[in-house]
Amino acid sequence: MNGTWILDARGQRYDLTGVGATLAEPSLDAMAHACAQIVRFNGHCKRPYSVAEHQLLCAHIAFDLGHPRLVQLACLTHDLHEAYVGEVVSPLKWAMGDAWAAIEHPHTVRVRKHLGLETVFTAHRSTIKRIDLIALATERHNLLPWDPDTCDPWPLLDTPGSEVEPHWEIDLDTATRLVMTWEQWRDLYLETYHDLRRQAVLEVQQ
Repeated sequence: MNGTWILDARGQRYDLTGVGATLAEPSLDAMAHACAQIVRFNGHCKRPYSVAEHQLLCAHIAFDLGHPRLVQLACLTHDLHEAYVGEVVSPLKWAMGDAWAAIEHPHTVRVRKHLGLETVFTAHRSTIKRIDLIALATERHNLLPWDPDTCDPWPLLDTPGSEVEPHWEIDLDTATRLVMTWEQWRDLYLETYHDLRRQAVLEVQQ
């Protein structure tokens, strides 16, 4: 089988390109395992801060803002594909342009289809993106060495007239979060996913 591939946390081949990529089967457990160990911001935070914790933050923000369980679930899973393609900082994605999108997009679609969430992502795209930006502002405020007086503004967050504020109700820089192991983040992620999935089904049925 042609193409490039990786060995996932299950010990199974996951094809990234080529014919096999169209048949690649994502695994929730493997993705949670990987995302709990992949750090955001290329590791330039006060502490290890994972993609799994970021997605949990997004789901928490969606809950606090009163969004339906399906939207919370979409926020919880919006970066799961990074378990396969990696977490690439946005400025590098912008620099790579279409070349990066051609690699990332098929896996993003495949994961969301596997989870049965394509419709949610399509219907609530702008809401999920807004919550992702609020999470980014929160992460910058709590975890990054960013000072508005000495650092350049970020266009995503600091454009005049469309500034994005942190979610002040959440503090990411706590002793409890610092001592949590990656296994605990993985388990919390999976527990949250299954709880939200059950609640989403009940919410739709009501």
